[in-house]
This record gives sequence, C-alpha cells and structure tokens, in this order.
Amino acid sequence: MRTHFSTMPTRKCRPALFPAVIVAALFLFQLAASAAPPLQETGHYDNTVLLRGATRACGFPVYGRFQGDFRSTVFLDRDGNIVREVDTFPTATVTVWAPSTGKSYTSASPAVLHTTYTNGAAIGSTAIATLTGLLEKIDGVDMDGGRFVFEAVVDGYDAAGVPHITFVQEISSVGPDLDAFIGIQRCAAVR
Repeated sequence: MRTHFSTMPTRKCRPALFPAVIVAALFLFQLAASAAPPLQETGHYDNTVLLRGATRACGFPVYGRFQGDFRSTVFLDRDGNIVREVDTFPTATVTVWAPSTGKSYTSASPAVLHTTYTNGAAIGSTAIATLTGLLEKIDGVDMDGGRFVFEAVVDGYDAAGVPHITFVQEISSVGPDLDAFIGIQRCAAVR
C-alpha cells in the first residue's frame, strides 16, 4: 500500500534536489557552449632569399636570411570553424648582406601576429592581421617597428591545418617607420 509520503517528496527533499539540478544544467550548458581545443604548431624557419628591392637599388646582389622559432595557436568556435590565430616569433632575426662589399647587419625581429578570420578561414575569405613588434633595425640607417594592421586573404593551409594568408593592403601603422623604401635603406647599410 502506498502512502502519501511515498509519492510526494517531502519539504526536506526538495531543497536537496534543487542544487543538484542546477549543477547538472550548468554542466550540460558548458558542454554545449565550449569551443574545440585550439590547434597548436611550433617550429623553426630559416630562409635565404635575394632581396630584389635592395639589389635593384644597389646594382649588385643583396641577400636576406630570415630565421627564428615560431608558435602558432589557432582558435576554433564550437562548430570547428577557425575564428582567430596568434603567432609568436620570439627569436626572429633578419641578416642582410652583400657578398661583393662584404658588409652585413643582423637585426632582432621579435613579433606577434594576431589574425581574425571571417567565413571560418575558407580559402579566399578575408582576414584582419595585426603585427606588433620590431620588424627590422637597419644599422646606422633606420628602424621599422610598432603596430601594423593589414587586410589579408586566406590562400591555403599548411599540413597541420594552420591558414596561410597574403597581405592585401596596410590599414594602419603606428610606431617608428622607415624614411624611405626598405630596399633603398638596406642598400645604404651594405654599400
């Protein structure tokens, strides 16, 4: 035989159920709202290239070596779409030299790049990239650094899924800026 108390919770039971229901609901809401874990990639780069602008300005070959470590962190929304990225270059350096004169200089170039993507970083979609740091100190000539904001376009992905972007145009720049075209400034330093 059922009693009145077996079918209805008592006043003592109701307050005990309330916190448990709230905790369970908050846990479920957090699971539904949480984003996917960020994609992370670290590595080292070391590229040597002919600096065409400096070569044209000098009339002889001028080379640049760009090297350092990087760390990329790509943030995803809860649907797995790429929404932003933070790239750090703590040990970046640039070395510019002209074999014909034997002159060279090396500049530390630590920087951070923050990129905000549209359309899940689909190829062809736009992005806003903000670069902050020291880009290059040209010995005895000039310095370029500060905060630069660029409009960019996604043009591909690396093997880890990190987007590649191409800068389309500079939106703004704050900080020390070169007084002339970088090729002319580099040429002046190694002439």
